[in-house]
Amino acid sequence: MIIHLPTGKKFHNRKEAKIYFGTAYYYKMEREKKDLMFTQNVQSATNEYEDTSKIPAKQGK
Repeated sequence: MIIHLPTGKKFHNRKEAKIYFGTAYYYKMEREKKDLMFTQNVQSATNEYEDTSKIPAKQGK
């Protein structure tokens, strides 16, 4: 889920947010890390997210 902080508008996915704001403006907000809050590990278009699948699992001794 993506939340636009100034308005409180909620989007279920990036596609909805891009349609609402326009692709260029949406990507600008995402790049600047401004006005958007991502929940549930939504993948950022700028690939600045933590990919837990690539982190090696800790092995107990």
